[in-house]
Amino acid sequence: MPVDFMHAILKYIAVFLLMIFSIQCTAQQTDVDSAYVSRFQQRNVIEIYPGISSTKFNFRDRGAFKNNYRLVANSSGYVGIYGSYKWVSLKYSWTIPGTYLDKNVKLQYTSLNLNFSLRKWAIRPFYNAYNGLLIPENPRQRDFRPVRDILFKDAGIDVYYFIHTRRFSIKAANSFTEMQVKTAGSLFIKCSPMWQKISWRDPSRDVIIDSTTFKLLSYNPEWFSFIVRTGYTYSISLKKGKWIIAPTVILGAGALKEINTGINHLQLVTDMQASLRAGRNGKTYYYYINARWGNLLTNLFIKNMSQENSNISITFGRRFGNLKNKIFGIL
Repeated sequence: MPVDFMHAILKYIAVFLLMIFSIQCTAQQTDVDSAYVSRFQQRNVIEIYPGISSTKFNFRDRGAFKNNYRLVANSSGYVGIYGSYKWVSLKYSWTIPGTYLDKNVKLQYTSLNLNFSLRKWAIRPFYNAYNGLLIPENPRQRDFRPVRDILFKDAGIDVYYFIHTRRFSIKAANSFTEMQVKTAGSLFIKCSPMWQKISWRDPSRDVIIDSTTFKLLSYNPEWFSFIVRTGYTYSISLKKGKWIIAPTVILGAGALKEINTGINHLQLVTDMQASLRAGRNGKTYYYYINARWGNLLTNLFIKNMSQENSNISITFGRRFGNLKNKIFGIL
């Protein structure tokens, strides 16, 4: 029954999103105040972005406020490249050698993110999988113990609706692909249906010594959640948009339903996010710092779990126009 319920919810969400895009795509999106928002003539870009990321899974007993167990991803520095040409875009990143938390352990992390955006709407499907995690023994000395046969997975859709877009450009604030000539901001709503699952192939009390954390992870919990968030992003424009400082804050809450447990009641899930982007937005070249932090608190039946993500990167980009001849006859 819970799986059927999840499928029904996803079906209605898909229909709703198709209706949104069919309406928005037929509208001529010309309701933009040119005194505040300017578009670049060269709309194709190529970027390089070095950065570092961190993911922590914190566990605490129900009703407690202090974490008593932690697992971490084998985080590392990375370098990414991104290119977009007309309607095609491609992103790829790789690890910088020697920057893992535990240099002697290789654990697999898989991430897939897509982005479909209009002026008021943005839809971002995502999938993440952490195949193996680390138990911190003495982090200052880079002493970690690997848990190789545990898999954390999540998949879902983030749907954004921006309220004030006549004088505010989310593209300028998030990716510097438009110019915010004058300072402006927008309130927005973010809704996220999401599926999550933890799989531990060979549970061992010798690996996870905390009893309640072992009990939670060993029964392979799986759940479906729906979170509604509200946020505000503000672009501080300096020198008519040549320099941008864009902070964003997001708060939200929702409900989760554990699957295949016989537990019928819903449980609370909360989320906090913050980000800051700041840099120079030129006609041809641009660069900016992007810092993000988030904490998703999941109240499961056995024990509460929070996922804390942080990321900081520096993006260097160049704009260019369309080529004279089409690529493969279509681009």
